[in-house]
Amino acid sequence: MSTTDTVTKEFISDNEVFADVVNFLIFDGEKVVTPDSLVEMDSTSVIVPYGTDNSGTPVQKERDVIKNVTCKMFSDTVFAIVGIENQTNIHYAMPVRNMLYDALTYTGQVEKANKSYRKEKVKLSGDEFLSHFKKDDKLIPVITLVINFSPDKWDAPTSLHEMIDFKSDVLKNYVQDYRINIIEPATLTKEQLKKFTTGFREVMECIKYSEDMHAMQQALSENERFKTLDKKTSDVILYCSKLKIDFDAKEEEEFDMCKAFEDYKNLGKSEGFEEGVIIGESKGIEIGKSEGIEIGIGKSKGIEIGKSEGIEIGKSEGIEIGRNEGLTRFATYLIKNNVDINEIISQTGFSADEIIKIKNSLI
Repeated sequence: MSTTDTVTKEFISDNEVFADVVNFLIFDGEKVVTPDSLVEMDSTSVIVPYGTDNSGTPVQKERDVIKNVTCKMFSDTVFAIVGIENQTNIHYAMPVRNMLYDALTYTGQVEKANKSYRKEKVKLSGDEFLSHFKKDDKLIPVITLVINFSPDKWDAPTSLHEMIDFKSDVLKNYVQDYRINIIEPATLTKEQLKKFTTGFREVMECIKYSEDMHAMQQALSENERFKTLDKKTSDVILYCSKLKIDFDAKEEEEFDMCKAFEDYKNLGKSEGFEEGVIIGESKGIEIGKSEGIEIGIGKSKGIEIGKSEGIEIGKSEGIEIGRNEGLTRFATYLIKNNVDINEIISQTGFSADEIIKIKNSLI
């Protein structure tokens, strides 16, 4: 299991986060499911279909996270089994995969009932005995949710019918469809993001805006919780978003994302300056050599004087050229990340006309 898989699994396994996600999916954010109503289930299923005669082939599948859910709806106590699948890459056969997971979970319920009847020596009718299930027995509903931990929009099929080449609608009417439930940052609106009350909101925001610095800056300024992220939340952000934040700087249990983002921006600015100065020194030396040769009396003296004086003059002028090149590169980076023009002016010192000129050069 990769580090990314590990941190996403640990994050979603947290009962607070799990309940938050389930409440969003099923109850539009209303706090119906509570963390203390969740019971962890074994995520590995080893199922032998109708497995009393040992003739079936064992099938083993492991979900990311699966829990028993109990909640009150109106005057009834409702039970369900909810599984969550974490995806950092698009899976083009997800409807089939989820359908198998759910089928195995339902089969497991039938097998559990059958084992209970045999253990307690419950007398079953002929048909019930063959079915391993009593006529009045009911299954607990199984719900599987896919979470896309990628900034990319899910472009894979979201139903079984989308995966099948029917050729004719006549056949389609007789094939049961199976659709997936999915939460993904790319399609979540600001209003929907606010319905999450745990670190799941901050994770989704960072992934959604990781390639848009202006939107990311705005999200940070509107949400105070970014200043005190817990370790599980910050780990998912660091491994799943495209923000190039320094991992070594993150040592405490609480992580200030606002400060980290400022450091990230300043690092880009600093690297632009340093690269520009190096380029400038080199260009300055070349300028100095050339000017020195022209200024010098005689070719030999001119070269000697030029090398000495020209390099000094050139180095100074070159550093200034380099500073400008570094700022231009930084401004280009900000433009490509859709940062507001006023913010670019503030960060670089360029005028609006200069920024527009740089922007036009990119077209």
